[in-house]
Amino acid sequence: MNDKIWDQPVRVGDALIFSPIDAHRFLQSQWPDRKDMAFADAESAIRAALDGRVTVDEARVKFEKALKSAHLN
Repeated sequence: MNDKIWDQPVRVGDALIFSPIDAHRFLQSQWPDRKDMAFADAESAIRAALDGRVTVDEARVKFEKALKSAHLN
């Protein structure tokens, strides 16, 4: 499932996130120190999407919610 991309990329500042693997990399390397429950939900959903346990669209929704919670979009 690592090669699956979203229909529309998610914009984070000047960056575009195209897939769960991109989102996972962003969470690990560029996320601010403040990590809340929305971050945990997004991280869990993204890992599940990478393993094929949830759809990439479900992971995208959780990722977007986490971005909103962290005021990154």
